[in-house]
Amino acid sequence: MKIYLLSLIFFIFTFHTSYCQIFEDSQAPPSQNWHQIDCKEFRLIFPIEMEKKASTLADQIIQYLRINGKDLQIKPRKISLILQNTELRPNGFVQLAPRKSELYSSPSPEPDNQEWLSNLALHELRHVAQFDKLTGKLKAPFLEQLALAIYGLTLPSWYFEGDAVWTETFYSKGGRGRLPSFEMTLKANERSDKKYRFEKYILGSYRDKIPSYYTIGYFMTEYLKRNFKENFEPELYQNINKNLLTPYNFSRSLKKTTGYNTTGLFTNTMSALNNKWTQNEQTNASSAYPIIEFKSNKNYQDWLLPKSDEHSNYFSILQTPHNTSEIIKTDPDHHISTLIKLGYQTLPNYDMRNNMIVWDEVRRDLRYTKRSYNVINLYHLETKKQEQISSKSRYFYPIIHPHKPEILTLEVDLSNQTAIVIIDITTKKVIKKIPIDPAIFLQQPSFNADGSKIVTIAISNKGTNLAEIVLNSGQITLLQKWGNEQFERPQYIDDDQILFKAQYSGLDNIYQYHKRSKKLTKLTNVPFGAFNPFYDPYKKEILFNNYQYNGYKISKTALLNNDSLNANSFTLVMTDIDQSIEKQFSNYSDTTAQHTISPYKGLSRTFNFHSLSLSNTNFESLDNFKPGIFWLSNNILNTTQIVLGYEYDTDIKKSIYSATLNYNKYFPKFTLKYENRGQIGTATINNKTDSTINFDWREHDVSGQISIPLAYYSKNYVYSTGFNFATSYLKRYDLSINSLKNFNSKVLFPLTYQFYWNRNAMMSKMDITPRWGQNFSITYRHLPFDNQQGTLFSIRSGFYIPGLATNHGFQVRFGYQKASGRYQYSNDIPTISGYGYYKYEKIKNTLLINYRFPISYPDWAIGGLTYIKRIKGGVFADYQNIHHQSDISPKTFGLSVSADFNAFRFPLPNFEASLKLTYINDITASQKVVPVFSLNYTY
Repeated sequence: MKIYLLSLIFFIFTFHTSYCQIFEDSQAPPSQNWHQIDCKEFRLIFPIEMEKKASTLADQIIQYLRINGKDLQIKPRKISLILQNTELRPNGFVQLAPRKSELYSSPSPEPDNQEWLSNLALHELRHVAQFDKLTGKLKAPFLEQLALAIYGLTLPSWYFEGDAVWTETFYSKGGRGRLPSFEMTLKANERSDKKYRFEKYILGSYRDKIPSYYTIGYFMTEYLKRNFKENFEPELYQNINKNLLTPYNFSRSLKKTTGYNTTGLFTNTMSALNNKWTQNEQTNASSAYPIIEFKSNKNYQDWLLPKSDEHSNYFSILQTPHNTSEIIKTDPDHHISTLIKLGYQTLPNYDMRNNMIVWDEVRRDLRYTKRSYNVINLYHLETKKQEQISSKSRYFYPIIHPHKPEILTLEVDLSNQTAIVIIDITTKKVIKKIPIDPAIFLQQPSFNADGSKIVTIAISNKGTNLAEIVLNSGQITLLQKWGNEQFERPQYIDDDQILFKAQYSGLDNIYQYHKRSKKLTKLTNVPFGAFNPFYDPYKKEILFNNYQYNGYKISKTALLNNDSLNANSFTLVMTDIDQSIEKQFSNYSDTTAQHTISPYKGLSRTFNFHSLSLSNTNFESLDNFKPGIFWLSNNILNTTQIVLGYEYDTDIKKSIYSATLNYNKYFPKFTLKYENRGQIGTATINNKTDSTINFDWREHDVSGQISIPLAYYSKNYVYSTGFNFATSYLKRYDLSINSLKNFNSKVLFPLTYQFYWNRNAMMSKMDITPRWGQNFSITYRHLPFDNQQGTLFSIRSGFYIPGLATNHGFQVRFGYQKASGRYQYSNDIPTISGYGYYKYEKIKNTLLINYRFPISYPDWAIGGLTYIKRIKGGVFADYQNIHHQSDISPKTFGLSVSADFNAFRFPLPNFEASLKLTYINDITASQKVVPVFSLNYTY
């Protein structure tokens, strides 16, 4: 039985959103003109387009560092912060190894209750203070990766993210903690008697709607601050630092500091929340709205953005864990048809009018991961034709003009300013562009009946508002006072009445605003949240999303009721803790300073040694792991990486010295590597063919590679293609036996060329393999400059096909190779299962047919040790040299069972434990049944 061991060191990023990887190493395009504000507390690096906003942000960073330093009783060390303005997907993170923070400046397409960038900085700088409080003495140039390991092993994700969400809420007038939607999923589960364990809330589920650990972490942190004491963190960190290597250190230290361990804190938090929700329900009873259910399922379903037409057809975006997002149509007989398989959207969005559907999708840059675009697509309902209206654009929220073949959209430029853009559908050209006040950011526009005006959400440093814009003149009229409401989906009922979602009453509901009387009418009173209103002028009713524990459902309500309220009478009732926020927040408001802006250049952009590590691959793979030590350098912009290392090969008892340089700034990626390593071999003694002698030597190996990796999205498919070219120079020396014959002391510049092309369908949450996929790789190796001869040509291919049931899948993999000379015993294609347990045969081709399927989604928690999310099965058949076979029987076949799980309550890495039984159908087999156990992990 073969066992793969995994290191127990986990490395974790702290991200503002919930997707991440172990070490972020992508690049912005080389055209970026980087500048900096360099002061004693921080260095802010930014593209020149962000110069004005960078100066404002620098003032805020000073303020936020002081706030977090006071809270944790620490003075954070100087850190580099990078503003990335070419990536449209909202995100932010702080990392060590190397120590830096990146803030993606483009605001989230999802409406917020305050400006994006300042709130993001406040959140991420809390992580900076957390890092320094726990591991601040472990610094570059040697110890940053160790500091990150200690941080990741010590502070649970629910705590460090919950604490950061509390900070963004407490020290601002917005923040996620003030949004009813932030607690909605948790509340719906609890009030619908779907009470889950702590492990499920922080580690998630494939089948159920679960809030992220940000949510449960925020409420557990907030409970401590309300019921224990507001500033307990310094004492907690002090207790943690006393026992850094103790198992369950955080839970023990938390109990010592506050009297609660993790489980006890969770139990008390949920009890307090349920008591609060019970009281709210008693004082403000909700109304019941019938659910329009087109198709039921045991797992959750989101029927987003419901709309209807004059023929009583319903349209919506359907999201389920079984399938990727799609726009669906439901006719009056409840027959459901898929109209459009959507690609990646930063926010579910579409508009429908005049027998057309328009929507936006993300397109990534071919080469640079930190540059993306948002393009407009159009679907014609009558012809079923789909077309892309824009390319390499930064357009959001496209809507169709009521009477003209035009699309109105909002453009976000590289300085984060918005403009209204009108595009001719026929020519796909911009026919008008309306600049908007740089201080105001617009979201989610909607036309009035004649297309002369739009209503939209406005966000500025004053807060949020609703705005009406006359398109001919560009005149902006603010409809309410600036506040911190989270408005969504405003639209006209008629020229006087505006429909939208807000949370005036502390819960997301649908409201109707009367412009002339300035009165509000509350149209819904749901228990958890109402969203995405749509006015149906044919039936005079409003469709909306009515959130339930099992997803966003569709309900409807009449246009008017008697619950009218004056807009000016609405004031957000502040609790005691909110009032203390305002007082403390004002203490840090005067931070205006003059900042010197200079180009960011010099050797600091290239060399940045930060850590000693046990792995030269950042622990992304532990295959063939050898004990050693490596000194790592990564520059702040991820364009240059240097690794200097020493390893010891325990199998042959030889040392390896290495130096690697990766340069990734420009379109090709360049890699240059030097290795000095010991090797061993076996030779046959002359005239004694049955006798051998061992010998050893050392060798210099200098290799270089040029890579052109390209990737892009098209509709709901992901494409990747590229070309690799590599060569090397090898010189052997210190041969232990000088009389050896046929021993080549040099290998001169062997050349390798590789071309690959992959096309795979985007995967749903429950998919094990892509529904459809085609993958090809062609490699050619030869020795044109050496006296040795040899070539190797190989083709590798892989195909994915839907299985017999949803989320089942076939994988068919075929490889072919032709080798000669020096390469004749090399394998460039995958070998079959059980290879090595039967008599050797030179491989020409291999074929794998594999069927994989889910067995169950148990969501089992085994104490605090393991949380099992999914159990999978598979059957396979392997063929080798099928051109020699006289029948269809495979060389080997078997079955597998595996489990996806998390360990020790860490959301990352995701583990897969697999048991594979292979039967070898060969008379020369030394063992008929070969069991293999493997433990894999991904980030």
